[in-house]
Amino acid sequence: MYQLIKTFRFTIILLFIFTIIFLFAKYLLLPIIIFILIIRFFNYFKFTKVTNKSSSKSKNNDNAFIDAEYEDVD
Repeated sequence: MYQLIKTFRFTIILLFIFTIIFLFAKYLLLPIIIFILIIRFFNYFKFTKVTNKSSSKSKNNDNAFIDAEYEDVD
C-alpha cells in the first residue's frame, strides 16, 4: 500500500514539473527565440546610430545666450 502511495506521489510531482516546463515553453520560450532571431536579423544589416552633428556647435552656442533683467514699466 505504501509503495502505491509513493508511486502516486512521485507521478503527481513529475506531472507538476512537466506542466511547469510546458507552460514555460509555451509562453516564454517561443517569444524569447523569436526575439533572438529578430535581433540577429537586425545585426546582419549593421544598423548604426544616427549622430547629431549640431551638438558639436554647442560650445559656440554657450556665448549666444542673452542675459537680461526685466524691470517693471511705470
